[in-house]
Amino acid sequence: MNATATITNFVKQVKAQLTGDQNEVVALKNARKADSAVNGQLAALKSRLVDLEGTLEDKQEALHLVKFPKDLITNNQSFIRNIQEAQEALDDALTALLDVKDSIEYFENLATEYSQEG
Repeated sequence: MNATATITNFVKQVKAQLTGDQNEVVALKNARKADSAVNGQLAALKSRLVDLEGTLEDKQEALHLVKFPKDLITNNQSFIRNIQEAQEALDDALTALLDVKDSIEYFENLATEYSQEG
């Protein structure tokens, strides 16, 4: 929030209180709360995104290691099961990452919608 917007909201808040316009007071308070909530959600999602990017890299490396083991393969079923499990873990990590990216996009659009002059 820039200084001009803060001053404008402050002036609107004071003016609304002086004129007794309770609806405007509530609307201004709600606007600040909504802005705070959306920005807090975005910060949490962006932090989660960084964590999930690291997890995805770890799962990619784990899959590579089970596909191309450096030790002798002694049990074919175990070898295949390990690949399947590592692939499923990678798929789950990718799904989680994409879900967070979708959520970030949603809340960024919501923040834009809230900040538009109307």
